[in-house]
Formats: sequence, C-alpha cells, structure tokens
Amino acid sequence: MYLSASLAVDPSQVTKIQPVPPTKIFKKILFALTSGQISEKEEIETLTALSVLQQFNMVFRSLGITNIVRLAKDDVNLYFDEEGKSDDLSEAMEKFKFEVDEIESEVFQTLDLVLEHSDAYFNYLIEITVRRIHKIGEPPIHVRINGAIKQLTAASAEEAEKKLKPVFKSNDAYQSFVRESKTKFNQFVGTVDMAIRKAIRIDGIKTESNAKIVRPKERTDGPEPAVQHHAAEPVFYGYPGWSNFFMYAWLWSSLSHSHNVHIQDSTIVDETGADVMSVGEHGFNAGESNALNVDAPFEPPHDGDIQYYGDNQYADQIQEADVTTNDASDETRHTFSDDSSAYSDFSDSSDSGSDSGSSCSSCSSCGGGD
Repeated sequence: MYLSASLAVDPSQVTKIQPVPPTKIFKKILFALTSGQISEKEEIETLTALSVLQQFNMVFRSLGITNIVRLAKDDVNLYFDEEGKSDDLSEAMEKFKFEVDEIESEVFQTLDLVLEHSDAYFNYLIEITVRRIHKIGEPPIHVRINGAIKQLTAASAEEAEKKLKPVFKSNDAYQSFVRESKTKFNQFVGTVDMAIRKAIRIDGIKTESNAKIVRPKERTDGPEPAVQHHAAEPVFYGYPGWSNFFMYAWLWSSLSHSHNVHIQDSTIVDETGADVMSVGEHGFNAGESNALNVDAPFEPPHDGDIQYYGDNQYADQIQEADVTTNDASDETRHTFSDDSSAYSDFSDSSDSGSDSGSSCSSCSSCGGGD
C-alpha cells in the first residue's frame, strides 16, 4: 500500500490564476523550450504555463520542499537528479541549457516538475503537470502526491516482509495501521492544498486522496521492481533511492491474501500504477479470491462494492469476468491559455485560434466566453 492524492485546478477557475512575470531561471526555460522560434500566441501559452509552474514551485518552497528531481517537456527529461541532491533548481536550469539542442523545438504539450520530500511518516514524490492541450472538463494543472510509508523502507523483499509482520498480525492491526497512515498523509495533503489556495488565489481545487495497493503479476523477490517511465503515478517512475522506499508495497498484495485481511476504501493498481478496481466501504476479504494472490492469475473478487477499470494489465481478465468498467471516453480537446491580455508585450488582444482546439479563455466548459 502507498498513499496517493491528486489536486486539480477547477477548469472554470483557470482564467483567474494571476500571471506572475517569470524569474530569470524561468525565462531560461521559456527560451530553451521554444528555441526562440514560436509564434506570439504560442509564446503567450508557453509563458502562461511556465508562470503556473513557477507559482507552484514557489508554493512548495514556502513549505520547505526544495528538492527537484525531474523537469521534463513532453516526457523528455531536461533534468533528472540521479544523485539525490537537494535545493537543485538552479543546477537543473544550467544543466538543460547545454542539452536543449537535442530537445524538439516545437511548442510543448506537457511540462512536468517533480519534487521529493520526506517527513517523520512518509517519503513523498510530488509531480506538477501542466497540459497545454486537454480534454473538455479536464484540468490543465494537476498535482499528484505519492507517499511511501517511511518506517517500511527496506533494501530487500526479506527485510520488507519482516517490517510488515506487525501490520498483518491481525485484521484489527491492519485496519488500525491503514487508518493512521491515511490520517497522517491527509494532513500533509491538506497543508499543500491550503498553501496553493493561499499563494495562487485559486477558488476551485478538487482534492482526492486514497490508499492504493499494488497487485503485481508475479511474486517479487528482488529489491528493485521494473522501472516504468510511462507509469500512471510518479512512484513507479524509478527515481533514485525509491526502490528501497517502495519495496514493501510490492509485497502488500500477497500478504493481504495470505492473512485474509479485509480490503476497503482502497484502489487496486497494476505494476504501472494504472487503476484496476476501486473498493468501497463494504470491501472484500482478500483471502477469498485470487484478486490479490500474486501466485495465481488475477480474478475479480466474488463480492463487494467494487468499480472496475479496463485500461490496465488485467483488462482481459476483467472483460472475461463480464463486469462493468468505468473508463472515460476521449473527448474534444482544448488549448491551455491563461488570461492572454496579461501578456500585451507579446501579443495584441485580437489574436485568436488554436492549432488543435479552442482556447481555455473562450471555452464554454471552462467558464469562458458567453
């Protein structure tokens, strides 16, 4: 089990974000991302998204979170901290200046900024994503927080299983541990939520938090699971040091099955972090099916208040079980553009149009326009 939270800016509030003039460092990002060869409108959109990233960076600095481990454009790493350095934003900017010639010069689709943090209870990965193109109703600004339980850090499966013994001593012990972990994690998420609301003046942030259980395809007997560079959540990306932080999570499923614990109010995910099924308050007994048994093919639980998803490693088994899935369909996409009038130095107010959708400042689903 690990803890996961998502904080999404309400699309209807996007145009209310106050643009912040970029610092010298973020001007470097703008220049590097575009090679100085983009149109005025694209420059506005790029600068706007970078302004949002800069504001979130300031938010986390105010919380003492200054360790940046990854900066990426369209899944291409501009900076990746392989040495576990702290407070390394300036170094990241200097590094990608020398590598940017290898990066495509067209306008970005996504920007990702990943930070690392720890407290007495968790090791955290915090991923800030800005999407220039997004579906109707999908927020262009998304913060994902993953928390690995610090006391369960282990260098091997054997060590992790030893540390997990008290957790699975009884169902009561299990439920108590899960409740306490959720409470501590939600306190941190609440602090981040409030810091964002205070610093960026956003009225609408949708915050969701949940415990997630990894259901591996087979038993893990090594210290480092496979790295997933296109995983659904940052904890699966393979950041340095996280194989030890996250080792225990790969044993959680099999121990839940063998100890017959009751699973409730949790989400089961596959080896890439993709949702397999959401388990409600009623839940199910993990020992009564092969849903969490890593020594057998996956099968949906026989009962329980469960919602299934189709886009994951167990999609075939779910389809064979003839259960209803809940996957969102592709919808019309829109271009992320903040209050363009704030950037009169780059474009006049008559500029309009988009290469792949409508501007968020005029999209009816985002609260703009008539």
